[in-house]
Amino acid sequence: MKTRLILIAAALAVAAPAFAQTPAAPQGKAGDLRAIDKNADGSIDKAEWLAAGRRERGFVFLDANKDGKLSREEIRAGREKMRQRGKPAANSPA
Repeated sequence: MKTRLILIAAALAVAAPAFAQTPAAPQGKAGDLRAIDKNADGSIDKAEWLAAGRRERGFVFLDANKDGKLSREEIRAGREKMRQRGKPAANSPA
């Protein structure tokens, strides 16, 4: 019985760090599109957005002019719109 408890405790000690880790945040920090803008054209297209681990509906919400690209201004405007609604802008890098 004591051996079994030691094995369980050892297994938990090994597994605990994996459970404690939070999922990686999407790439990019506030106001910095460069981390997501892989082709360095100054805007984020849908493929870059999705590759950064973001949701398609966030892209659609932010793409105000529906040109298939997100500018820094569109991202800022989208975050402000979410703030006005009282919701955190969790799906936006800016």
